[in-house]
Amino acid sequence: MDNSGEVINTTAGFKAAIRRKEVQEQKGRILLINPGINSLPINKSMGMFPNNGIMILGTILKQNNFDVKIIDGRYLNVEEVINQVLSFADDDLIFVGFGIMTIQLKYSYLVSSGIKERNPNITTVWGGVHPTLFPEQTISDNAVDVCVVNQCASTIVDIADAIAETADLENIPGIHYKADGKIISTQPNCVQDDFDIVPFLDFSIMNHEDYSRNNNVAMDSTVEDDDYKKYIVYPINTALGCNFKCTFCINEILQKKHLLRSAEEIVDRIKFLQKEYGANYIHFNDENFFANKERIYKFVELIRREKIKIKWRPSVNACYFNKRYINDEFVKELEESGMIIAVMGFESGSVEMLKRLKKPLRVDAIYRSIETLSKTKIISRASFMTGLPGETEEEMKETFDLALDLEKRYPAFQGNVLPFRLYPGSPLYDEAVCDYGYKPPASITEWINFEDSEVVDSIGYQHSSHYPWIPNRNNFELRSKVYRTYQRSQLNTQRAKWIFSGQTSKASFQQKIRYYVFMLLFRLSRFRLKNQFYKFHFEDKLLKLLTSISQSHRHWPWLGS
Repeated sequence: MDNSGEVINTTAGFKAAIRRKEVQEQKGRILLINPGINSLPINKSMGMFPNNGIMILGTILKQNNFDVKIIDGRYLNVEEVINQVLSFADDDLIFVGFGIMTIQLKYSYLVSSGIKERNPNITTVWGGVHPTLFPEQTISDNAVDVCVVNQCASTIVDIADAIAETADLENIPGIHYKADGKIISTQPNCVQDDFDIVPFLDFSIMNHEDYSRNNNVAMDSTVEDDDYKKYIVYPINTALGCNFKCTFCINEILQKKHLLRSAEEIVDRIKFLQKEYGANYIHFNDENFFANKERIYKFVELIRREKIKIKWRPSVNACYFNKRYINDEFVKELEESGMIIAVMGFESGSVEMLKRLKKPLRVDAIYRSIETLSKTKIISRASFMTGLPGETEEEMKETFDLALDLEKRYPAFQGNVLPFRLYPGSPLYDEAVCDYGYKPPASITEWINFEDSEVVDSIGYQHSSHYPWIPNRNNFELRSKVYRTYQRSQLNTQRAKWIFSGQTSKASFQQKIRYYVFMLLFRLSRFRLKNQFYKFHFEDKLLKLLTSISQSHRHWPWLGS
């Protein structure tokens, strides 16, 4: 502990706070907003983690003696967030900060403009991927006072100090801001984030009851009724950037160096979270936790040597499942060390599509990964996407066929096929603009008006009507709806299988009826997908009805998720 009583993490990444001041007094309050995706709040029982970028900024600001409060817009509607901000609008408030992906733009704008309308003196700072890609659009709007470009971990303290001291922002690189009615752009920020700048997250700035002790991540760990509630979940980031160059990915846009924390640092952090917060489940936020073979082997060895009891969930590329890396022997060691889920991005069932995406993956490697994992109790979870630029109807069918075949061969497999999300700034985005006539919005308000409320809006994806390259839009949308029914009903029948596993006494008559209905939905939707029959889709309405009933059931609150 330091002399303030604050617990300090002993690892190199955590103790290397940027330009930490000697003074200990608070320098003012900063509100950081994690924007929602749409205007309606999600149920708090979803228990998602705080945004990682927001948490990093909050940690750094706290280390530099600012009073930080995080407002999670996912749980609140726009008006509730505005009212919270206004309630903190006193002389100590330095600025209100937003970390914004494109899918969060509408929500962020409504909150930010609402704040400025009611109190123009509150300074709003926008950062994140969308402001980085469109800084001129962003700063031109009256809702924004400062726009941060590229990595802002080393910039955020400079901005806070300058505003707190009413100093000019002109010497802070990598920002656009307004002064005396003019827009001023400073020199680019050429400093990349590294572990001397980006610490491990300080969880003292978040509400633990809203996140770690009420988290839907842990629902994946068991099919037993309510068993997930015993897990206390915390996220860890062990890397910056990614070692792959997929054309659709946000990491290709930001061009970050790929840096890895050591196995020793990771294990130290786990022990810290266990001791301080009682953590027994770790969610690794990295894009690819298995990027370095030596590191992951060392990690498993340390977990075993130090007898650490922990459940953990990583992302992994399926190409690592081979005789030299994740083989039948090592996957058993992973299971014994506490690995409970393997999260993978398969993206497509088409060989040609995978090549165009520069995804270092083949279809045979996909099958091999699931086959290897099936020899353990580790859950296989993978995602696919359809509606990509240049993707043919036959290639879409290959993706759905692969997802269905994997489920048929490996009943424990959990797949998800989602409509493609076009990330501005990615190579695939440039292809969409140049080759397919995609016309992106020219202002924040145009981006907001660009949104649709149909089909996939609830999860933050653009509607297919904005994608001119989709060959059969009506067929695309119908098939997406049918698969959504299939995937949700499959997941719920998997969760409910304990009803027929010798524990029938646990299940009520109503629960058994719900199980049979979900099984019916599952089989009907699978039949439709296999035979490409998507019309007269009544199952979607039945699923929505069942979901509303299930969500009110005290034993299975997650049944309709």
